[in-house]
Amino acid sequence: MSNSISCALFVLIVLAAASCTAPRYRFAESGTDNAITESLFDFKERTISEADIQRILDGKINIPDTIRLAIFQFGGAPIIYRRWYDEENLKTRQQLIDTFTQAIQGASRVQKVLLLPSMVTGNQPNIHQLRESAVRLQADMLLVYSLHSDIFQKYRAFKKDEVKAFATCEMILMDIRTGVIPFTNIATKSAQSKKDKEDFDAEELKNRAQQMAVLQAMLETGNRVAGFLNDPK
Repeated sequence: MSNSISCALFVLIVLAAASCTAPRYRFAESGTDNAITESLFDFKERTISEADIQRILDGKINIPDTIRLAIFQFGGAPIIYRRWYDEENLKTRQQLIDTFTQAIQGASRVQKVLLLPSMVTGNQPNIHQLRESAVRLQADMLLVYSLHSDIFQKYRAFKKDEVKAFATCEMILMDIRTGVIPFTNIATKSAQSKKDKEDFDAEELKNRAQQMAVLQAMLETGNRVAGFLNDPK
């Protein structure tokens, strides 16, 4: 086994062992000696030295009292939007974004929410590029989330006039100055919808159920982010 493979396996073992202990993150008071003040993640080498691993695990990060929060949806639009150009779907997308940001703005620390556009990040950004893009907006923290939704197929087979859908929202919250991720969350919600006389076809019924599930998943995620930022300790 080469030295590089052995080193990579050792790092994975160290990180796995560290994940079993609590608390994972501690937050520094201003001016403390062991506060992490810069990123220790080297994008070019894609590795972390043993010394920096210890500094990250033993160190603390400062969360500002006022935060400019950048938000980016990873993976593009959720799959419920079969026809992205449809006016009703565009309105629904905006409603989801507004609900999400309003929930996050419930945190007293959040001064401003900034949506990170793809023209800044590029088409397929990695975590390092997203961090650099957030820097351009002078954001203090970056929230990256992804959405997945679908229909419960077995449920649909028994109830032709009803549809049950689920949606999952995954997110990470990164401190821009250090590259540390102090908070993650996965929220899964389900929603049930009955056929309405105004439904043009079965596709509209499915879309409505999925939209409801996505809305609930995003709302819960936004509330959990706000709760963490209100009390990060």
